[in-house]
Amino acid sequence: MIKTQPVSCNLCGSKNASNYCKAKDLLHGVEGEYDYVKCNDCGLVYMNPQVITEDLPKLYPDSYAPHFSGSKKKRFGVLSDICNYLMTMAKIKKRIYDNLNDKSRVLDVGCGAGSILNKIRNKTGCEVYGVDISENAVKSAKKFFNVDVFHGDIKEAAWPENYFDVITAWQYLEHVPDPNQNIEKMSHLLKNDGTLILAVPNHTSLHAKLFKNKWYPLDCPRHLCIYSPQTMTTLLQKYGLEVEDIVYDITPWGLVGSLQYLVFGDNVNLKTKNLISTSRLLRVLLFPWTILLGLLKCSDGIIVYARKTKK
Repeated sequence: MIKTQPVSCNLCGSKNASNYCKAKDLLHGVEGEYDYVKCNDCGLVYMNPQVITEDLPKLYPDSYAPHFSGSKKKRFGVLSDICNYLMTMAKIKKRIYDNLNDKSRVLDVGCGAGSILNKIRNKTGCEVYGVDISENAVKSAKKFFNVDVFHGDIKEAAWPENYFDVITAWQYLEHVPDPNQNIEKMSHLLKNDGTLILAVPNHTSLHAKLFKNKWYPLDCPRHLCIYSPQTMTTLLQKYGLEVEDIVYDITPWGLVGSLQYLVFGDNVNLKTKNLISTSRLLRVLLFPWTILLGLLKCSDGIIVYARKTKK
């Protein structure tokens, strides 16, 4: 039995919220049904009642793809494929790459198996660090990429303040119940004028409105908070981080997953599992549509680039 508890808005603390949707796990079949609400004061969408911290690991099955890499990931078919699509979204701008060298330090929060850190290190020669709560992820990062990853919560990490030139968090912030504490910690760890890059689902997307509780990036119950450009900007500004750019995802990974849910109800039933979400042809056909949504700034995901401004 997964336990939940009532919470206030994870961003602003308000208790003034409206019903958003009721959802269940359509990807892994974790037990229970969960309510999401939208804060009437700041606009954050969040789970309420929310899964208690002690039970959060129960939401991640052993097959959870981002925690694995290499030969282990090949066992999971579409989950591996989806991770590859997520990584296409995780782009670091050329000007940031160009400023990294062997004296630079990069931290990836919620790094999973460390594949993105490995790519950054190979391209720039910089020092790379990771943090993840998954024991499987920590083992995979060491085994496949020789990346040392801190096993635990970012808030518990003992790196000194002003230590990192770049901090990234790809599809991480939506998994944590306390975005304020997490962003505050990242701000402390980041050097002045350092760059923070966050990729999160966007609940103001057209597909979120159309698919509702069958919207793939909702990923109930693992996603506790669903952000928007406005709520991300509000959160970052609280901790001395100035948003410099927001890039809208153009890949169809979220749409094919949502179509799988819409047509078959979930992606758990073995008879219909992955029939739509693994279709490469469908992704190619849908790509022009998702490019258009990106240009119109209403796509399923966003990458937020922020600079630390406080001294």
